[in-house]
Amino acid sequence: MRFAVLAPGLVALLSLAACGAEEPAAPSASASASASGQAAEKTFNPCDGLDIEPVEKALGAGLRVEKGTSAAPRCALLPDESGGTAYELNYLPFKGTLAEAWKTMDVKSGKVSEPDVKGADDARLVTQQGVNSYAVTGFVQNGALIQSFNSVDLDPYDGEAMDRAAQALLEQLSANAP
Repeated sequence: MRFAVLAPGLVALLSLAACGAEEPAAPSASASASASGQAAEKTFNPCDGLDIEPVEKALGAGLRVEKGTSAAPRCALLPDESGGTAYELNYLPFKGTLAEAWKTMDVKSGKVSEPDVKGADDARLVTQQGVNSYAVTGFVQNGALIQSFNSVDLDPYDGEAMDRAAQALLEQLSANAP
């Protein structure tokens, strides 16, 4: 599996979040509509308001946003053309820092970097070049919110373009954070 090496780290991060994480103020969970007819609050979705144009420009390929439904929310950036780079985005409210969460992750392979992302408290990128694929996982923290993405492309891929697009996506996620 392409992301098997990162799975233990993601599980650890999710486990930490389950231990006392609080929802950040702006990305609140959906509230049930009351009998008086009040509309439900909208659940935070990293795709809402996300400007993908800088990501497309860095990648050199078109993407489309897939948000899912209110019953099954999702945030994915899918390639316009078959066989292109795909992105799956997520978020996690977390009381601690990304650096604290990172210490619990078991990242055994891949190149880890700490890119500078405007407006972010912290960020990490993990790149892995496989035999027939290239994968990038990114994390960006803004306050009590950690957003993440996984991206992958198969041969023939452009690793440098994926790296540029990953940086652009981290910047967009940070800029769009509540």
